[in-house]
Amino acid sequence: MKVLFAFLLMFTNWYYIPKDSPAVPVKVESIDLKLKSDELAITFFSLSDGEASLIHHGNDQNILINTGGPGTEPELKKLLQLYRTNQISTIILTDEELYNESSLAWLIKEYDVKQVIAGEAIASQLKDGKADLGDINIHAWSHDTEQQLLPGLHTEVLYEGNETGDGMDVSFTFARHRILFMNSTSDKAKEVFMKKDLSNVNIVKLPDFGKEGSISEQMVKHMDPQIAILFHKSSIKPASDLFGLLNDAWVDVYYTRKHGTVTIKFTDINYEVITIFQEGEYK
Repeated sequence: MKVLFAFLLMFTNWYYIPKDSPAVPVKVESIDLKLKSDELAITFFSLSDGEASLIHHGNDQNILINTGGPGTEPELKKLLQLYRTNQISTIILTDEELYNESSLAWLIKEYDVKQVIAGEAIASQLKDGKADLGDINIHAWSHDTEQQLLPGLHTEVLYEGNETGDGMDVSFTFARHRILFMNSTSDKAKEVFMKKDLSNVNIVKLPDFGKEGSISEQMVKHMDPQIAILFHKSSIKPASDLFGLLNDAWVDVYYTRKHGTVTIKFTDINYEVITIFQEGEYK
């Protein structure tokens, strides 16, 4: 078994589930991903409400995607401490429903954020200066924007719209791995996705917390991902047939409410999935 983490075992309420002995959870106080300079990991945080994901790079740069739901700052702070995260270079906002200005302002101040990236509508709102964001650089991304945010990490905006159900849908490619953060559920967005080659998507973050109509069997077959990540929102219940649809397509589903925080570590040729539970989640 690969050793991905350094474990400190005192005064802790976090659990790691080893592959070789899943019935015996290991307590951890902090997590060291031990990334080499050419490696990358993505962590999908388990929050009581909303979405937040962290891209960790071997050069010690971190990118946060969305800020979690209202009131989840203490949870997010504990998780960032768990992963030894003291600085975040960039925050990406993919949907106006997936961030709140108070959390954004707190993160910018607390973690020395250098820039915020968002779709055109959100970027315009932030530039209006209603939130106290200091002198942060705000960049607008639009449909088909491409950028290398970190060494070896290619980023492409597949769709960015203003219709009901639209957000900014971002594809991250690292070595042979492709991770798609889906957010838009409008008919126009779905039409755009079906015209794109998504056959090399390994991991998909499901849109709209998996609610009814957010993703179809046709879309799942079009992508044929290996892993699907589903975040939890207290006000939204996943569609009743969602898990069956994904299981029938041989997609491994990680639901943060059930599986806890999910970290996927990538090398140039493979990846490994690790789940971390808080004490209450594990019980």
